[in-house]
Amino acid sequence: MKWSAIITTYNSDQVISRVLESLFALPYGEKPSEVVIVDNASSDNTIDIIESCNLPVRTILNRQNLGLSKANNLGAALAGGDSLFFLNPDVEILPGAITALLEFQEEHPLAAIIGPAMVDEDGVRQSTARTWPGPLVIASRRTLLGKTRWGRRISSDHMGRFNSSSLPSKPNWLVGAAMWLTPAGRRKVGLMSENYFLYFEDVEWCWRAWKTGMEVWFEPRAEISHVCRRESASGGSTLNYHLKSMLRFMVTHPAVLLGAGPGGSG
Repeated sequence: MKWSAIITTYNSDQVISRVLESLFALPYGEKPSEVVIVDNASSDNTIDIIESCNLPVRTILNRQNLGLSKANNLGAALAGGDSLFFLNPDVEILPGAITALLEFQEEHPLAAIIGPAMVDEDGVRQSTARTWPGPLVIASRRTLLGKTRWGRRISSDHMGRFNSSSLPSKPNWLVGAAMWLTPAGRRKVGLMSENYFLYFEDVEWCWRAWKTGMEVWFEPRAEISHVCRRESASGGSTLNYHLKSMLRFMVTHPAVLLGAGPGGSG
């Protein structure tokens, strides 16, 4: 089974060499058939570093920042792998992760999108498999509600319900730093919605997967390292993108306003 790695970069010169080196250092049988990098008009040394790595990557150079989902989709259009692994430039693929994802894909024909466990540089697992972000969840994370016992309980459930187990689970959605798209998922669900420039493209993608009758899975036996450095935008614009995308998602999928949504189980 061939698979392609797709990485979107934007001013990623501090991290891009790490993910590339980890991909090409994978053992035989886990290496990607290709690595496609889509650069969103970086103004730093990202492209110079990619070229100096002297690794066989295919690169698309956008003349402007097209946003994460559109750039990822451009990479997908160029990629020839059966499965596609969409990666942020601030991750490191650990040996064994690809084997776990490929095996899981074969054993679960309804799986559309699979997310690995992510750990920080100290080996602490991050929250990457979550419940739907309804108003109470957002309030518990963005307002003084989060300082109350009730708010902490809501936030803890949102962030931790699917991340504490060592067994696979079906979360509502997966954080987009590392999302594995299966061949069946590509056929039946498609790629990311280009209506989202940045943020919530991962939430919407998982929502659509559930709505088509496919499944979203968290596979903790596949583990990668994530330094959690979002490079896709800069400055205060990230907050504006987040708010705009959140409103778009809620208007398009109003059930989330009641904390409801398709799919997901422990």
